[in-house]
Amino acid sequence: MWNALAPGQQRFIKFWVGGIVAIYVAIIVVALFVISNEKQQSKRNHALRMDPAKAEPGQTAPDPLPATGNFVTVHTGMYVENIETFSIRDLNWSANFYVWFRWQGSPELNPAGTMQLVDATIDKRELVESYAGPDGTNYQRVRITARMFKHFNTTRVPLDDHLMTIGMEDSVHDASQLRYVADTASNISSRAKIPGYDVTGFETVVKGHTYKTSYGDPRFTNSSRKTFTKFVVGISVKRASMGLYFKLLLGLFAGILLTFASFFVRPSEGSRFSFPTAAYFGAVANSYLTGQLLPPSGTFGLIDYVQGLGLFTISICLAASLYSGIIYNIRKDETFSKMLDRATRATILIVYVAANIALPFAAFSR
Repeated sequence: MWNALAPGQQRFIKFWVGGIVAIYVAIIVVALFVISNEKQQSKRNHALRMDPAKAEPGQTAPDPLPATGNFVTVHTGMYVENIETFSIRDLNWSANFYVWFRWQGSPELNPAGTMQLVDATIDKRELVESYAGPDGTNYQRVRITARMFKHFNTTRVPLDDHLMTIGMEDSVHDASQLRYVADTASNISSRAKIPGYDVTGFETVVKGHTYKTSYGDPRFTNSSRKTFTKFVVGISVKRASMGLYFKLLLGLFAGILLTFASFFVRPSEGSRFSFPTAAYFGAVANSYLTGQLLPPSGTFGLIDYVQGLGLFTISICLAASLYSGIIYNIRKDETFSKMLDRATRATILIVYVAANIALPFAAFSR
């Protein structure tokens, strides 16, 4: 059948196929670059967040703490009992956890009463136990219910992973008066779960937290900076499987399958054009529904690239069907029409399947 085509028709199909491949390759390369780069940057940021001497890009680097001074060392730990809520769209998550403090010296220090959470709201605080031992050891344990605010990176949703942190520091005593030391007894309960995610790590660190202000304290100059020690708990979670990915995009993939099925219908039949048209509106509706899961953002992520690629595929197939219909019904060239359909169907099927293997593979954390 290929040899039955005129040289000009053969050249047209070659250019048509080459153009389709070039466009798909360009989209795939850009998407892979964005997704892979974000995944690597996310790993670096997670490492910096739990590094006692470094800060993430865009954040104030902590001032170095003097090795000696008249400060009280407070051993601090945390036990995360459960995770109540987790919402990427609402940019927050909540948990119940115990915090304890152990120090030598005056019991009037009361770190349980002066502690505060960073980027969080404490909904409930309950002093569970407090005592002063005969050897001068003081101990306090507090049960807290809190909601933590987090700007989730949504580039790889729903094949994402996150480092959820609980940051705590003293609201009264800066590093010259009180310094936290991480207690190795800190841990997370096996009951602390998030639907759709696996808890893959738990770690603690104490790092400096410098504020670029003196809070208007007349004892300090306007250029003064205050540094506190911040106790940070990091909980690593990652998507448990690709189940949600396929669940969210099932409507889109069904529409693409319907679009490919239209190539087996003669261009003279009305259903040849109704299939991709219906699939296009279905894909738009699917895009709208998946968008409701994410916060407003001006950046493109995995879901956006897959949805956009699906809409583009349906559009190309519809354009090919329209031109094939002109060839078949007006020019009465059935051979050229069939070859254009076969070339379009085979080319788009190969590159589309390849794209939908490469993109989730690049995004998923193994």
